[in-house]
Amino acid sequence: MRIKKKEAVLPFRETLAFRMLLLSASVLVFILGLYFLATSIRTSLAAAITSGAVSVAAAAAVFYNLEHMRDAKIPKQTANRMKRR
Repeated sequence: MRIKKKEAVLPFRETLAFRMLLLSASVLVFILGLYFLATSIRTSLAAAITSGAVSVAAAAAVFYNLEHMRDAKIPKQTANRMKRR
């Protein structure tokens, strides 16, 4: 019998799944920020400015997370499974 060598464990923060979670959270915050901006423009200028600033920061976070997705690591077993298909 042969002993199989275990695959190296990747930290979750370096995986593609973590990057996708960050990206989806950024998109959600961006959409909510735009919604609150549109609804608060008529009522309160301070709330509109705050939600506008949050929307701009969320848009920057979306592009930042998209840029860092190519640095994300994929487990070797998943990569092999993708090659077979």
